[in-house]
Amino acid sequence: MPTSTFPSATAPSTSDLLAPDFWRRLNPQLSLSADPPAVAARRFTPDQLDQVSRQLEEEGYLFLPPLLSAKEIARLRLGVERLVARDFPPAFAYLYDDYWQLFASLSPLLARFLGDRFRLLPNFWAWHVAPGEENSGWPPHRDYQGQSKVGEFLISLSLWIPLSPATPENGCIYVLPLSREAHYDRPVEGPADLDLQDIRALPAQAGSVLGWRQDLFHWGARSTRRASQPRISLSLEFQNAAFDPLATPLLQADQPPGFTERLALILAQFDKYRHMERLTPAQQTLRDLLR
Repeated sequence: MPTSTFPSATAPSTSDLLAPDFWRRLNPQLSLSADPPAVAARRFTPDQLDQVSRQLEEEGYLFLPPLLSAKEIARLRLGVERLVARDFPPAFAYLYDDYWQLFASLSPLLARFLGDRFRLLPNFWAWHVAPGEENSGWPPHRDYQGQSKVGEFLISLSLWIPLSPATPENGCIYVLPLSREAHYDRPVEGPADLDLQDIRALPAQAGSVLGWRQDLFHWGARSTRRASQPRISLSLEFQNAAFDPLATPLLQADQPPGFTERLALILAQFDKYRHMERLTPAQQTLRDLLR
């Protein structure tokens, strides 16, 4: 399905961007409330949790088939498409309750690996990788440069959810599995250190859930002109609160921050990830106001 298009509009003012009603009008199918309701946790069978636990232990990543309904996917995808159509980076999706609630619903999965006291790191992103060879996901990297596991305890975990099919043609995720990196004489520091036959592609249907230890070497591939649709995806990072914070402020996964704090957190991402996307002048002004 091709990306939806929306009527163009004049550039919003700073006062527009500070008004929750502006964002509600932009995405009326999404929620932006002062006190968002708690969401029900998704159910995972013991077999599902055992399988992904073994996969994470052996390979450093986990992969669950689609957990979201077609209706959920369509609503969340439309939210990103509307933002992109108005020249907002996809990360502005996190202004809306729905994207926080999506990850909060995965609390049983997160608790399995990070314990009941897991917290949300203030590191997140969203992607809209359009068809075309000039577009790509993030380059090869590790989300955290230290060890993500101490003994039997996992320190941190990234979750990644595609809202459109992620394919080799539109830039799906690629990883170096831990089982292969274990054969290297030293840790991989960059693409030149890789044996290309060890690389694993992770194509995924919309609504799937992928996750990885934050010390896993991974990247999003380059799209192609032959891609039938953009790669739209979301990511949040979590940590076991028993360890010192990897970044601050640590957030409650089931209690998203208020509107102004969300806006400030979103704008702060562009200081950390400026290699990926830049703000418009109005968005830069807003960032400076909220610092």
